[in-house]
Amino acid sequence: MARAGKRGFDAARAGALIALLAPARRTRVVEVGANPINDSPYAGLLAMGACDVWGFEPEEKAFARLTPGPRETYLPHAVGDGSAGTLHVCRTVSLSSLLPPDRRTTAFFARLNGPSTVERTVPVQTRRLDDMAEVPPFDLLKIDVQGGEMQVFAGAAETLKTAVAVITEVAFVPLYEGQPLLDAQMAALREAGMDFHKFMFLKGFSLRGGLNTLLDKAAHDNQLLDGDAVFLRSLRFPEAIGTEALKHMAILAETVFLSHDVALRCLDLLIARGAVDAAAAQDYAADLPGQAVIAGRRARR
Repeated sequence: MARAGKRGFDAARAGALIALLAPARRTRVVEVGANPINDSPYAGLLAMGACDVWGFEPEEKAFARLTPGPRETYLPHAVGDGSAGTLHVCRTVSLSSLLPPDRRTTAFFARLNGPSTVERTVPVQTRRLDDMAEVPPFDLLKIDVQGGEMQVFAGAAETLKTAVAVITEVAFVPLYEGQPLLDAQMAALREAGMDFHKFMFLKGFSLRGGLNTLLDKAAHDNQLLDGDAVFLRSLRFPEAIGTEALKHMAILAETVFLSHDVALRCLDLLIARGAVDAAAAQDYAADLPGQAVIAGRRARR
């Protein structure tokens, strides 16, 4: 269930930050589950020509809809832990998963019963990111695999060591049989040296039927199902993050998950290392939204 992510993106400011940072290469993104149903959160960065993308989508109809640009590579692989599996292709293709739908959950939410109906199954051999020579070390891992996230992490123990951010869909109740929930992903990524940072999106449903028919559904979407979560290479241990990695974390914070405080923390660390110009960094900071009021006046923009 991909989510649009260009809201708040400022191409001019992003360009100024990239020029200030002068990274040695473009930011690298790996997307596992690249079904193009909505804009990706890195769409603005890609439109600037400032990132390279390697995407994976095993469902053939979804893969056929992908139209790669000059800095995009798409492969029809099921990414996981290297084991054999079964792709359950659902009526709504974006709900397809290596796990079968949990009928208790789909009945609970009612409206998911039809869309999650499995229309066919396809045997697949999953491939580990750690084994893919065609994918270079990357900065951002984006995952939308409907319950198969832990398999992706298991097959990416080495490649995750160079990543500075992960955007992954996390579940609060199991939409699929045996689906690992948010706590399992948090534990796995903590082991990989990442801290939970923020939610980019949360999806809630209203309960239906019976007395609930009296309620406006949009006003009572209280039961959370899933959401998109951002994890970051832990800034609590900045000495463990290389200078080039800090630059790409700052770029991703500015352009993808819109955490300008993270971008500024990266700049502070880079200034301390003599890697960026302090005055130019101050100019970037002054152009950010949400300026603080200092000594009775608003900080300059």
